[in-house]
Amino acid sequence: MMKKVLTLILLLSGIFTFSQQDTLKNLAPIIANPMKISLSVTYVTQHYWRGIGRGGLFGKAPSFETQITMMKNRWTFGIFAGASLDNIYKTVMPFVIYKVTPEFSVALQDMFSPGTNFWNSKPLDFDIITSKHFVDYYMVYRFKGVPIQLKWASIVLGKDPNENGKRNFSSYAEISSGFKVNKWQFDGYVGGTPWKGLYAQEAGIINLEAKAQYNFAISDSLPFPIFVKVAHNPSAKTQHFIAGCTVILPLK
Repeated sequence: MMKKVLTLILLLSGIFTFSQQDTLKNLAPIIANPMKISLSVTYVTQHYWRGIGRGGLFGKAPSFETQITMMKNRWTFGIFAGASLDNIYKTVMPFVIYKVTPEFSVALQDMFSPGTNFWNSKPLDFDIITSKHFVDYYMVYRFKGVPIQLKWASIVLGKDPNENGKRNFSSYAEISSGFKVNKWQFDGYVGGTPWKGLYAQEAGIINLEAKAQYNFAISDSLPFPIFVKVAHNPSAKTQHFIAGCTVILPLK
C-alpha cells in the first residue's frame, strides 16, 4: 500500500507542477520557435536499461536502435525502435517529454516489447497480465549550476502485476552526474528500485554504471559519438560491458 501511495504522490506532484507552471507561464506569450527534427541510428553491442542487460529480455546479441525526435518550445515528441540480431529483443516506444522549467521535466513513454512474437502480438492489449506494453511515467530534475540529475520512473499502465495480480507500480530511482573535457564526456549513474517488481526480486541498488563518450563528428552537421560503458547490478550480481556508436542526422 505504501509504495502505491508514494508512486501516486510523485505522479500527482509532477502533474500538478506541470499545470501550475503552465499557468504561470501564461503571463508572457511563448515565442514560436521552428520545430527541430532529428534522426539517430545507434549500433550497440548489447541493449542495456536500468540494470537489465544481457539475458532473456534483451537477448545476447548486438542491436540496432533508431530514434526520431521532434522538439518544439517546451515539448519533445519521438519514437524509438530497437531490435537485437538474435531476434529476441524487439521494441517500439513512442514518447513525449514536457519541460516544465529549465531544470524540471515530466515524461511518458510506452515501451511495446513483444520480443520474438512481434508480428503476431496484440498492440492494443494493455491488460496488467497479458500486455506487452510497459507504460512508464518519469520525472527528471537537473540542478542548476551543479552537474547532478535526479530521476524517478514508475510503470503506470500495461504489464506489471504483483503477487496478488494488482498493479505493482515497479519503480526506478536514479542519481547521475557527468562532465566534459574537450570532446570527451564522462557520466556516472547510481540507480535502485524501492520494492520488488520488474527490475529486481527485492528492493536495492540495481545499477552502478560508468560511461565514457568521445564526441566525434563526421562533419559540422553530422555528429558521430562513440561510447563505452561498464555496469554492475549488485542485486542480480551481474556485470556488463557495452560499446556502441551513433549517427545523428538533423532533418530540420
